[in-house]
Amino acid sequence: MRRLTLLAVFAGFAAIGACGLALYLYERPTILRIAVTRGADDQQVLSAAAYEFAQSREQIGLKLMLVDSLAESARAFEDQRVDLAIVRGDIAMPVDGQTVLIMRRNAAVLLAPAGSALHDVEDLKGRKIGILQTEQAGRPDDDQALLDAALTQSDVPLASVGRAPLTLAELPDAIERHDVDAVLAIGTPGSANLTEAVAAVSQAGHGPPVFIPIAEAKAIAQRSPNLESVEVLRGAFGGAQPKPAESFDTLGVSTRMIARHSLSNDVVAELTELMLNAKPSLAAQAPIANRIEAPSTDKGGALPVHAGALAYLGDEEQSFFDKYSDFIYIGAMLLSLCGTAIATLASRFKRQQQTDLERILQRLLEIIAAARAASRAETLDELEREADDLLAKALAHDFNHALSGSRLAATSLGLSQVRQAIAERRIVLSAPGRAPFAPRIVGE
Repeated sequence: MRRLTLLAVFAGFAAIGACGLALYLYERPTILRIAVTRGADDQQVLSAAAYEFAQSREQIGLKLMLVDSLAESARAFEDQRVDLAIVRGDIAMPVDGQTVLIMRRNAAVLLAPAGSALHDVEDLKGRKIGILQTEQAGRPDDDQALLDAALTQSDVPLASVGRAPLTLAELPDAIERHDVDAVLAIGTPGSANLTEAVAAVSQAGHGPPVFIPIAEAKAIAQRSPNLESVEVLRGAFGGAQPKPAESFDTLGVSTRMIARHSLSNDVVAELTELMLNAKPSLAAQAPIANRIEAPSTDKGGALPVHAGALAYLGDEEQSFFDKYSDFIYIGAMLLSLCGTAIATLASRFKRQQQTDLERILQRLLEIIAAARAASRAETLDELEREADDLLAKALAHDFNHALSGSRLAATSLGLSQVRQAIAERRIVLSAPGRAPFAPRIVGE
């Protein structure tokens, strides 16, 4: 019985330990590695998010992997060096990447200095375009693809349009020297970088710039699903005279946070919720965070949305009980079966103990009879040793818990009778023998 008790205690501690380990693993945050362009706005946003999640002890943690360009971010994702990546839809978009969030929507803004004769994409034939370089793309060819799409739509030969990569610092001089006729800048309307570019063209051209719309942006987006049509609103770039003076359509592309389809739906749903809920606090540190938005939940899109994000956005997340109800029921059944098995074993063990005690009592009665019939002291010694062995067995740790009530009294009485029978027989065997009776004759 003692061994069974120790086994049950050990099993209980093992179960508690297993539950503790499971709770630790469940509560431990999931750390997600995310590739992001070094020095980009996204790095500032995600650094703030990683810090906030860590301070709040959220179930999701972020570990940033800094890369040199959006193309490198996409390669890190394809090489499975990260769980998440910040990519742009038109730059080496991974085929197995699924959207978690749209970090922002970028517009391709074509503008010329004040007084320019350029008003449409068709007017760019034979002209030279300055491609404003940003930290987001990292390579001149990345942004030229958008320009090529617009030129192709308007039947403007690509070779007829010159290209010159420019930095923001080089832009004013290039305009003043007429090295370029127009500028292509890609960014979020209203963002600091794009606003500074518009201001530089205004200053160099000594007046509000001419914004060149890409009127067929919707048609281009239909043909190239990674692109989209964006409306730049009147006054998006500020100024006493609103820049632009009128809203116009242009070609755009979204910067997205993507995840591998194999990443847990629960993890992605949790990340989506945390990022959207944290927008106000993140925007206080990085205003561009206000541009974060949920992706469209329409199925069959060219850029698919991760099922975890869809579950959160569609309010289809499962509760803990919904996800693990089958395991809970099965676990309860297994525990019930284990309890029944232990109870059965204990019952059988107890019956075995009772059987052994009955045998001890039966043997004590046999020893009493044998002691009274013993003819030699050696026999009594053997019977007494056997009685001692039976006493030791009866009082052993495996059986003493079963000795209670009448059984304890019967065992005590049997041992007492054995001792008494052996003692009496020893007296009889040790008494000197009497001489035979012989009558004496009187007078002799």
